[in-house]
Amino acid sequence: MHSKRRKIIIGIILLIEAIALFTTTAWIFRGRVLNGLQVEKTRTATIFIPGYGGNAVSTDDFINQFNDHGIAKRALRIHISSKGKVTTMKKYVKKISADNPLVQLIFEDNTHPIKEAKQMKNVMTYLYKTYHIKSVNFLGHSSGGQIAYEYMVRNPNQKNAPKINKFVSIANDYDPKDKRVKNLPRNLKIFNIAGEIYNFGTDGEEAVDIVKPMGKLVKPYVKSYKFYLYQSDPISAEHSMLHENPTLDKTIAEFLFRD
Repeated sequence: MHSKRRKIIIGIILLIEAIALFTTTAWIFRGRVLNGLQVEKTRTATIFIPGYGGNAVSTDDFINQFNDHGIAKRALRIHISSKGKVTTMKKYVKKISADNPLVQLIFEDNTHPIKEAKQMKNVMTYLYKTYHIKSVNFLGHSSGGQIAYEYMVRNPNQKNAPKINKFVSIANDYDPKDKRVKNLPRNLKIFNIAGEIYNFGTDGEEAVDIVKPMGKLVKPYVKSYKFYLYQSDPISAEHSMLHENPTLDKTIAEFLFRD
């Protein structure tokens, strides 16, 4: 009996060690593609917006990779209460500098994208007045893209708010007949990303055919638009894994931090 129990314990330990080794190896490989990547450093802040039910885990990997490779600097973690009150959960730097600062948003009520989009108005005023951030990029995964888009088309003339330079939308769809699209910033650069598991036409949640049409909607109203299709196995191209793979780390970094 003791021998059998010992074998089970040893087996569990070996499994844990194997998982740890795989995770460490995957992390090292993931970061390798960013080694030596040359980018421009500015004071423009990149705001990370999680999708439906998202939290810090949803965007931590992007932020950690960019920060650890000196591409950008983790600067702020911002909390938005269910009533829209904005506070700083954590400040990682003494001041916002010209080092591509990264701002992570955490919504208390994280399952109502339209409500979150309305609360973005408070977020933008807060960043402008509290940290004197004058320009930003948006990165939204899934409905995080909807939150960013809804904010922009609802508040084209908001005062005391940073201007928006670039928008990365990952695996989200938009109403192809939305007339409010004309309210997008004219100088906005958009990078629209879709995932596809093998050749199945979907990332498991969002079909490529409903992500891709964003181009027809926004092209007449923005400075530039680019579509990128990421095709791979389920481990990399599945909807929730699109913010967990090295190819997109590099592609997004090049878009955000190069002119």
